[in-house]
Amino acid sequence: MPRDLRVLAFDLGSSGGRAVVGRYDGGRIELEVVHRFANGPIRLHGSHYWDVLRLYQEVRAGLARAAGQPGELSSLGFSTWGVDYALLDDTGRLLSQVYSYRDDRTEGLYDQVFQKIPMGALYDQTGIMFIRFNTVVQLYADRVRQPWLLDSARAMLMMPDLFAYFLTGRMTSEVTIASTTQMFSPRTFSWVPEIPARLGIPERILQPIIRPGEMVGTVLPETAEACGCPASLPVIAVGEHDTASAIAAAPIEDPQACAFVSAGTWSLLGMELDGPITGDASLRGNFTNEVGVGDKIAFHKIIAGMWLIQNCRKEWEREGLFLSYAEINDAAAGAEPFRFFFDPDDPRFMNPPVMTQAIAACLRERGLAAPESHAQVARGIYESLALNYRYEIDAMEKITGRRVRTINIVGGGSRSPLLCQLTADTTGRPVVAGPDEATSMGNVLSQLAAKGEIRTLAEGRDVVRRSVSMVTYHPRDEYRWQEAYGVFRELKKRREEE
Repeated sequence: MPRDLRVLAFDLGSSGGRAVVGRYDGGRIELEVVHRFANGPIRLHGSHYWDVLRLYQEVRAGLARAAGQPGELSSLGFSTWGVDYALLDDTGRLLSQVYSYRDDRTEGLYDQVFQKIPMGALYDQTGIMFIRFNTVVQLYADRVRQPWLLDSARAMLMMPDLFAYFLTGRMTSEVTIASTTQMFSPRTFSWVPEIPARLGIPERILQPIIRPGEMVGTVLPETAEACGCPASLPVIAVGEHDTASAIAAAPIEDPQACAFVSAGTWSLLGMELDGPITGDASLRGNFTNEVGVGDKIAFHKIIAGMWLIQNCRKEWEREGLFLSYAEINDAAAGAEPFRFFFDPDDPRFMNPPVMTQAIAACLRERGLAAPESHAQVARGIYESLALNYRYEIDAMEKITGRRVRTINIVGGGSRSPLLCQLTADTTGRPVVAGPDEATSMGNVLSQLAAKGEIRTLAEGRDVVRRSVSMVTYHPRDEYRWQEAYGVFRELKKRREEE
């Protein structure tokens, strides 16, 4: 078995990206971030776009840094956020700027989609929750607002597939990222051509499906020369949806009784299943069935996450208050509890001009005082996220018929001791925190599987346990949360009835 095997994981999120070298010695994985860069939607004339060419330059910079280290790279892979895509013409060139899912061009268009495909039928076929920025409604927005784009398009590439294409020249669609489009069946693991056909979306733009562990291609000679890496360097399909990679690295002991929370910009809360659940209760709860690594189903719901803290932190920086996430956590831990919680899934928090003002307005509408300090704002956010986790776990238990006994929190949110402890407190369940670099770790695991180093999902999770120190938070003072949860539950029900 090879020792000191080196692979490169690109983890591109909606607020930042990293190139991470994973070293595998046959038993443990060690991660090293060799390049870090910012990301975020760019607003231009009222629309929000991703600067994918700049991101590709950052990818090349990361590849060059990794290739410049001692030891040969054996492969690389991409994981990114879901739903967004690029359209390419018949020469393989970009047809337009790439829209961000936070753009409002899709507002209200689902009503038109449902006239062509009933909501129940769309959910039964795809198992995907309804949220305004799903790929299918974005493509329908192209058909309605810019029809020439789809008329000229010959290919649609999701974000990780786009960067793999830039490096290799080969167009594919990896199964986990394809499953985010709401045009894909989690039962047959194939496209559902009837869906784009009914919406005037050409089927020709859909690319061949591949699975984690398959090779996309090798790095093109000109890129290899510019970056100093071998021209034969393989680009491997991993769990290209960052959620799929993160869940693959979650140290889930018993999938039958464990909930996961991938806590990044968004929180993705759910359970790992062997097959999709697409009944009426799941539809009403707006749960989603995305494909995971190992042909599993990541049954989950996309809910509010660290986006609220990220935005507030930026606002505080503009005011001259520069705080690390650890400092924000510590300040919130010292603030008075149960004063400033709110429903974090309220649409007003999707992309407000000023997040702190949106939170204050929300609280004032309930006759409450607004927070007066960053510590109070952060405390309110962390409590709101934890209460929301309990609310959705309660709903998920009813739908699946399973009792959640433990919760695994992975991703950036696992670095917040306060969030993890509050989640344990409000749910009354132990919380296992880590790994914080779950997406990169899961990306590396898929590349190792492609080389025959790891054979099963369970074996990969054993490697994670040997590689990463995790912290367990036990519930305390559960009774103090009952009144707060009763208030929160009424807030959720009231909004859902609107």
